Amino acid sequence: MIVVALLLGTLVGSVLSGFPGSVTGLLLGYALWSILSHRNRLSALEEELRDLRQRINLSTRSSAAPLSTGQERDELFSAASGQPRPERSEESTRQEPDSIPEWTPDWTATGQEEPGIGQQAAPPSPSRIQLFMEPLYRFLTGGSLLVKAGVIVLFFGVSFLVKYAAEHSLLPIELRLSGAALAGIALLATGWRLRLRRAGYACALQGGGIGILYLTTFAAFRLYALLPPFFAFAVLVAVAALSAVLAVLQESRSLAVLGASGGFLAPVLASTGTGSHVALFSYYALLNLGIAGIAWFRAWRILNLIGFAFTFIIGISWGWKYYRPEYFVTTEPFLILFFLIYTFIAVLFALRQPPNLKGYLDGTLVFGTPIVAFALQAMLVEPYHFGLAWSALALGLFYLPLAWLLFLKRPLFMRTLCEAFFAFGIIFATLAIPLALDGRWTSAAWALEGAALLWAGVRQQRRSARAFGILLQFGAGIALLCDMPGTTGLLPVLNRQFLGSALIALTGIFSAYTLHRHRDKVLPWESIMGIILLSWGLIWWFGGGLAEIDRQATEEYRMGIALTFLAASSLSCDILGRRLRWPALAWPALALLPAMLLSALAMVANDLHPLANGGFAGWPISFAGLYLILYRHELLYTRLLDLLHSSALWLLAALLSLECAWQLDRWIAGSPVWPLIAWGLIPALLVLLVTTRALRPPWPMDRHGNAYLSLGLTPLVLTSGAWCFYATVSSPGTPFPIRYLPLLNPLDITFAAIAVILPLWLQRLRGVFAESFARQPISRVFYAAYFATVFFWLNGILVRTVHHWGKVPFRALPLYHSVLLQATLSIFWSLLALFVMVFATRKGIRTIWLVGAALLALVVLKLFAVDLSGTGTVARIVSFVGVGILLLVIGYFSPVPPRTPEDKQP
Repeated sequence: MIVVALLLGTLVGSVLSGFPGSVTGLLLGYALWSILSHRNRLSALEEELRDLRQRINLSTRSSAAPLSTGQERDELFSAASGQPRPERSEESTRQEPDSIPEWTPDWTATGQEEPGIGQQAAPPSPSRIQLFMEPLYRFLTGGSLLVKAGVIVLFFGVSFLVKYAAEHSLLPIELRLSGAALAGIALLATGWRLRLRRAGYACALQGGGIGILYLTTFAAFRLYALLPPFFAFAVLVAVAALSAVLAVLQESRSLAVLGASGGFLAPVLASTGTGSHVALFSYYALLNLGIAGIAWFRAWRILNLIGFAFTFIIGISWGWKYYRPEYFVTTEPFLILFFLIYTFIAVLFALRQPPNLKGYLDGTLVFGTPIVAFALQAMLVEPYHFGLAWSALALGLFYLPLAWLLFLKRPLFMRTLCEAFFAFGIIFATLAIPLALDGRWTSAAWALEGAALLWAGVRQQRRSARAFGILLQFGAGIALLCDMPGTTGLLPVLNRQFLGSALIALTGIFSAYTLHRHRDKVLPWESIMGIILLSWGLIWWFGGGLAEIDRQATEEYRMGIALTFLAASSLSCDILGRRLRWPALAWPALALLPAMLLSALAMVANDLHPLANGGFAGWPISFAGLYLILYRHELLYTRLLDLLHSSALWLLAALLSLECAWQLDRWIAGSPVWPLIAWGLIPALLVLLVTTRALRPPWPMDRHGNAYLSLGLTPLVLTSGAWCFYATVSSPGTPFPIRYLPLLNPLDITFAAIAVILPLWLQRLRGVFAESFARQPISRVFYAAYFATVFFWLNGILVRTVHHWGKVPFRALPLYHSVLLQATLSIFWSLLALFVMVFATRKGIRTIWLVGAALLALVVLKLFAVDLSGTGTVARIVSFVGVGILLLVIGYFSPVPPRTPEDKQP
């Protein structure tokens, strides 16, 4: 068989394309032989399996019914082994039936036992060289070798004889063709008469006769125009039908193969390169219909593959050389016909399998037919704008109903074939969308299709369907991104871009929920893909919504609409997650707070205040939605909830401070001190609100009060302290439009409020966290920082007073060289040191006394360090005399307290 395949491939290739074609044909012939050899091995294994089953059934029946006579045992032995029973002596035949032990098959034998009588050791597996040479060996040593060789030589001889006679005009053409036809009929008749005595010989003769009839009829019609078209095709139909009938009646695959091969090769061998493609494809259509007729009765895969290979290889060769766009009308019907024929043959092959192999597929036809046909169709419809899209849609609409129909008719046996056809229907329908529509419609269709496929794959336990559905989800997003620069439409929300984004988002979320709901039926990696799909869908939902707001909303209300959209989406995720019992949706709900933080940063970057651009409605709605979500998640992890509540408080403080500063600057223009005080006063008031029991709301303070006191208020307290230092250094405190008065101005009043509120917070914090205060020096650290801030504030009051009343510029160098400021600071520091040291002496606190002493030493050093020579001797005398008197008073009223154990602590 390999010799025939190689010769046929070489011959066809050389006729079509010379030496390169012969090499290609040789390779294709070897590939065809490989397919056929594997099919033959499968058939042999099936026959061996049937034989083994018959023997097992026979052995089971023999063990169930004991043999009554020796003659029956002899018959059974002969039937099971295929050999006659050995002769037995008279003594052995006279044994009583009861003395003969009943034979029972032993099913417990292992492969480790030594081979006994009648058993042979398993032959060694053949090498690759032996496997390669085995078909050639069978061809050379099998029966009817001379007949096979003779038929092949005769067939080629007749082919070249017809061609030679046509070129040299040796005999009248009618006589030559009539003689060839009579020779073919004679071979057929001889083979039919010998079919019962020598089946192989007879089939070979009949195959050669059929091939000669094919060749003669085609030559008479195509080369010499001796037969009218209708009569010629009637003869070809008759020959094809005769070949099919003979092959089916005699169950001869070789006859079918020889007849089909001769029929396909006839036009190739007799071709002059100037024929009509309509006649060629009509002729091949008849041949393929004959193969389909045989497939109706017999599941002969080799015949199907030969017809498929010859039809499409020769068709591709003709198209590569001769096809032009004007041939479309006369070529397209044949391509559709060949596609339908071999799809029909693939279905018949699955239906005609034996009961133990029902549903077995011919993968070459099932998968090769649509792939080859679609590739050829792409070449045919290339000049047409939507030709390939309509072709893909037609294939999808053909395969999907066919799969459904087969599943309804044979749900058990045809399941695999139905799945293959269903997959092709989905694939071709999917390809039709991007071939016909733009990226937005493609993404929408792919998103819906991917979600449907994933849902069906989960319900039917089909991994490939689930994987393809997931890939379509991501492909839909990529398709929409590639088409983003296009027009979006005029209508808000009801435009292609937002609807496409929303569709991708919703299908992604639906797919993620499907995987979550059936998480016990999917693989671990698919559960991870569920989380990725959920994130994918949420990104498209929030991103598409914010992009739509940015495009469609007016600037006057854009921020408010965006905040409302974020709050509504997060709240919807929370409600949906509870109803569907889907914990993963709690995270996008809780992500509202980070979204609000990003919105606040965007607002600051655009130089806006919180109530601008619709923020007067957006921020209250978003905070209401946030606290509603936090209220619904009270059973969540406590530390995470504490962090979220505290972060919400920080954001609220920042927004209130920013808005208050903007409003003060708007209503009291001309002085920067008014907007400045908002950044210190608002955090302090929030500290007072949370600290005072009578002012704070029941929820969330009752449940998360400790978190608000510690984690929530500590950054606000630090902010207030840092603001005190910043305001003292940077602001002269001009309270335009009113006059400046020490302590009775907005800046100093804010300082005083902060100085009163912060100790109240520490007192409340100490009562709640008493154990922590007992273990750590929290109070000592706080009061050290607190009094340092108060000292800095009091100095700032003196500096601002000298600036306003002494007309000293509020800059570093003028203030440093000011005699009035330096004298005032020296006296103030000395009085403060006196007060601190006297207080420390009465309380017996050595550490505080040392602080006062250090402050007094600093006063003395400042007197000698500051250059007062340029201001006259009066200031110098007043400063030194005043400080000296204070030192004497301090020395009398404030001796050094004794060392206590507390002072010895580090």
